[in-house]
Amino acid sequence: MLHWNLYNTTIFAGAIGLLFLVAYHIFTRKINNKTTRYFFWFLVLTAIAILQYISFDINITKHYKAVMLFFFPLEFLAPVIFTAFTCSYLQKEELFKKYQYYLLIPFIAFFLIYTVVKVNVFTDYAILSRETVGNIRMEWNENLALLFTFVIGIWNYNIIKNYEKSLGELSYSAVIRKTKWLKNIYVTLIALSVFWLLTLLYIKTNVNVSGNHNYYPLWIAYLGCYYIFYIKSSPHLHKIQKERNEEKEEFNLSGLDEFFEPKALQVLQQNQSQVIAILSYFATSLFDKNKTKEVLWDILENCVSKLQLEDCVLYLIDEKRQVLQQEAAFGNKKQAGFEIHEPKEISIGKGIVGSVAKTGNYELIKDTSKDKRYLIDDKARLSELAVPIYVEGILKGVLDAEHSQRNFFTENHLYLFQLIAKLTEKKLMQLQQKKGISITDDNSYYKEICTLMEEEKRYRDPEIKLATLSKEINISANYLSQVINALSGHNFSDFVNSYRIKEIKSKLSHPAFVEYPVLSIGLEAGFNSKSAFYNSFKKHTGMSPTAFREKHPYESQFI
Repeated sequence: MLHWNLYNTTIFAGAIGLLFLVAYHIFTRKINNKTTRYFFWFLVLTAIAILQYISFDINITKHYKAVMLFFFPLEFLAPVIFTAFTCSYLQKEELFKKYQYYLLIPFIAFFLIYTVVKVNVFTDYAILSRETVGNIRMEWNENLALLFTFVIGIWNYNIIKNYEKSLGELSYSAVIRKTKWLKNIYVTLIALSVFWLLTLLYIKTNVNVSGNHNYYPLWIAYLGCYYIFYIKSSPHLHKIQKERNEEKEEFNLSGLDEFFEPKALQVLQQNQSQVIAILSYFATSLFDKNKTKEVLWDILENCVSKLQLEDCVLYLIDEKRQVLQQEAAFGNKKQAGFEIHEPKEISIGKGIVGSVAKTGNYELIKDTSKDKRYLIDDKARLSELAVPIYVEGILKGVLDAEHSQRNFFTENHLYLFQLIAKLTEKKLMQLQQKKGISITDDNSYYKEICTLMEEEKRYRDPEIKLATLSKEINISANYLSQVINALSGHNFSDFVNSYRIKEIKSKLSHPAFVEYPVLSIGLEAGFNSKSAFYNSFKKHTGMSPTAFREKHPYESQFI
């Protein structure tokens, strides 16, 4: 006899409803992007997994053994699909492809175990006893599935955090906007896993507690969250895909299509945040550098460092002596100033770096221990990437990076390094031609800094700093300072204070603030002391705040 009650009937109907809703969406609507497909299939698998569990509680499997043929260890597959979704959402598909077979090992192992169990059930437990089968289902399966969920949850968390780090110099708010929705999904799933763990511990630690009914609140919680996921995900994922399509149409690699083949451009297209950071860096950070050494050190310190590498050295060729000299370094070789720890020279043709200088072709070495050309610098490492640097068609140097991990460098690193090499060439050519970067009235960075002041009222922060704002809009502090000086006619301090004074003048002449102390108005506008407020106000207006209030009573409306 089937065991139906209000709770398991509700859960069963809820799982069936979710399954049909998502399946209908998948098969009747044309979904062109992997991200949405992965997420919907994740919902399908979890809905089926709940149906499998509730079927045991209802005794469907006991009365209809054939149903067991359609049972699979989906609790080991669903987290893998969620990881695929995470990687796709963050445009890190290559990471999932690299580890997908390892992630599927638990599912494959339990798929084989399930097969044995199914055969065993249909042969009246001739292979395994009923007790052993029960232990497999209720002990091994559940405990290991929960453990796997937590392990893969930690891995997904690291994927998200590493993605956030890879966004380079984007502002905190910009980073949060890119990951907020995904992190909300992730946190909800972790909370459900904790609920699952607590339910399991409750059953294990109470000898008088047994039965599947103890899982009813857990299954209801899962279904409730999944219905919310389904309702909220469709518009969000559609919006994300639309934005990506627009980015692909608008994203401009500044004419690099003449240097890179379509495959390379596609890889760069998939790593827009890093590419934009690199392009923005080269557009601004080097504009005031007039010496080759300054340029090379600045490139390694502020550009290559964004790629989170262990070690990187930039070599220049000494034409007379036919050797490569270490000119700039990032990592262990870097010392104070423009100094390299124990700088070395490499003959052209010798070692991996020398081979690049001789042939003019890049070298991407997955395992240096198997390459006889490898030369140890400060210490032995297992991966190496070296790309040539040209200036007007003549090979001038080599950008070389090493890493202690085998197979570390990917096509992504290669094309980003080639991009840096191309842009380095352009900067070195600028030095040769003594060309600088002009600052015009349509400067986009100036417009952005004005927007931060006018719309976000950033001047109200008494601790506001040029360096902080420059990082937020992804340019060097020096360049931002020059932009503000050139286009506003003020230094950074006076530029910020001009916005504060404008707000203070509006409040001093507004009836709503007639009873407001003058000093309070100044401090709320961003000044951190009475003296700084009064001095700046007099500098900008020629009078004290009190005199201004007396002279301009209630003339304007505060904006």
